[in-house]
Amino acid sequence: MAELLMKQKALSIRESYEVYNGNELKYIIQRRKLLAKKPVYDIFVESGVVATAEVTNTAAPVIYKLTLNEKDAGEVRFDEKPGVNKLVYADKCIEVDGNSILSEFSIKDKDKKIIGTIKKKLVSMKDTYDIKFDNEDDELLVVMLALLVDETFHG
Repeated sequence: MAELLMKQKALSIRESYEVYNGNELKYIIQRRKLLAKKPVYDIFVESGVVATAEVTNTAAPVIYKLTLNEKDAGEVRFDEKPGVNKLVYADKCIEVDGNSILSEFSIKDKDKKIIGTIKKKLVSMKDTYDIKFDNEDDELLVVMLALLVDETFHG
């Protein structure tokens, strides 16, 4: 199982995060405009932007349009309903659900099999997440889902 650590940067002009694989910095995530009503997040590697999450609808359901490796990757939906904590990525038949109070989320495939987890560290100065997932080919997608967990449940 692959593991990453996503940490919100403490002193930055824009909301931003760093994602590590052990001691290696893998990704930088940055919000384009701090005060935009419909935020856009970019995920960078050394060579440039590799993914984008753009809020296209701010009312329920909140909709995020995803771009991965310069390709339209569909939408992730978040319905704000009492007792339901779920992100739905219909294009990939993936759901992320869990307990926002305990800050533990499961990434499930179409058969409801857990293929990854996102856990917020409860004792840290800024938002910090342990991310674990089965398929290393899904690394960028899982990083994007962790960002959306932070944005929807802790934003």
